[in-house]
Amino acid sequence: MSDNSVLGIYTFEGIFEGKPVYEYAHPQEHALHKCMLFLLQEGADALWDTAIIEAGKFGFEEVAMDAFSILQTEMLEQKPFVDLHSHIEESLTLGSSLVFYADA
Repeated sequence: MSDNSVLGIYTFEGIFEGKPVYEYAHPQEHALHKCMLFLLQEGADALWDTAIIEAGKFGFEEVAMDAFSILQTEMLEQKPFVDLHSHIEESLTLGSSLVFYADA
């Protein structure tokens, strides 16, 4: 992690088709899911292509990116982030983390 590193937050919808590169408790296959991707990145600009590739590593296809923001310190105690500290820590350690919502 460099001085220029930030934690990007990308929201998207995509179809989980299985075959993820990463091992995790994944959602129902062949179904549309809303997701939040935490991505450790260099700089504060949206890296849409990188985020789509990363979503693919979690097993998602037909990814439609929705929104992008940078995690700010004051957001840590606000919903939904107050409940996602483990994902935030995972992304700071491993480079990314995914939250999926079963009801898209």
